Amino acid sequence: MDGVRQPRPTQQVYPVNLSFARSLTRFAMFALFIACGSSTTSSGADANADASADVSSGPKATTGLVTNQRIVYTDGLHNENTELITWQGKTWLVFRGGETSQVGSPIARLKVFQSVDLGDSSTMTAEIFMPDRDIRDPKFLIQDGKLVIYAISRVPGGHLRDDDGLAWTVRTETSDGVHWTPPVKIYDEKWGFWRYAEHGGLTYATAYNDGDTQVALLSSTDGKTWQPVSLIYNSQPDVPSEAELQFFGETAVSLVRLDNGASLLDEGHTAVCVAQPPYATWDCGRKFDKRLDGPKWFTWNDRQFVMARKHLPDGRKRTALYEIHGALTDAQAPVSLQELFEFKSAGDTAYVGVLPMGGSQFLVSWYSSDVVADDVWSVGMFAPSDIWQAWVDLAFAPTP
Repeated sequence: MDGVRQPRPTQQVYPVNLSFARSLTRFAMFALFIACGSSTTSSGADANADASADVSSGPKATTGLVTNQRIVYTDGLHNENTELITWQGKTWLVFRGGETSQVGSPIARLKVFQSVDLGDSSTMTAEIFMPDRDIRDPKFLIQDGKLVIYAISRVPGGHLRDDDGLAWTVRTETSDGVHWTPPVKIYDEKWGFWRYAEHGGLTYATAYNDGDTQVALLSSTDGKTWQPVSLIYNSQPDVPSEAELQFFGETAVSLVRLDNGASLLDEGHTAVCVAQPPYATWDCGRKFDKRLDGPKWFTWNDRQFVMARKHLPDGRKRTALYEIHGALTDAQAPVSLQELFEFKSAGDTAYVGVLPMGGSQFLVSWYSSDVVADDVWSVGMFAPSDIWQAWVDLAFAPTP
């Protein structure tokens, strides 16, 4: 077993707007839910309201901040952890699927899809798995003209705070999107890489360790051999893990998820960490009062946005879009989050992909449990979940 399979002839691929794996009754309920109205901004206003003065531009006919929320893949299993990229003139989607829950399993695999129409329809090209181990949290990069996936692989089973998961970060690459190299471990056990960024001729990555006590910065010249640079965050009580990364000139900024030792049902925080070359020390004195799970941080028109999991007081979860306000590179400047939109989502959800489509428009992906049932997260993580996509047009974002 080499860890890569091309799709089986019997594999069902669901194009946009189809969700026939659910029963007829559930499908009718879902249609009724959509007919009752689309999601609103956090203030309850329509997404078209308070549009900015920027003129919408891009390939899609958008009608507001978020348009065309739809399920793009459903098979009655638990699908999660999405990522998007453009390569060789096509749109590529990858996510974790093949299992009935988010608990680590050797049956899990990364499902790779390609689209020639900006995600309107997709075709599966490969399934990537780790024999005897779980695989999840895929990230796309393009290196030397090839499409690369990095992912986290752990031993099967549930792992509180990822402890005893023996995390490997694995790498696989392709020249055609169909034939992938077997996934290989690229770093020591017990470190799962989360986000990647190119800067100064190097590829940098954030990573968190088994036990969720430290977040580190690493670097590589070739994407295959990695060297530790520094610890971004080091605190057992804060439970640091998934960390976003961007460079503003020579200044590095990381957004670090903090569970704060609380239950996964609670809010937690997000640390805003800043470092200057050679990135040996970080100032993490500022925090958002929201915990951003499975985040994707992106920039448009010199404005900072992030999509992530939102936590409700009753144990339910949502996928939401936020704007970040404040001077991120100044460790003393105040920063804040403004919620802009709550996507159709429920149960176990978020872990998003964001892809620029041109102008002010972005294709976004996330996963969600049944939005009609609206189960709490602790139920949704053991239930079927679907892959969703939508178009985001930031020209409709409220003016700061």
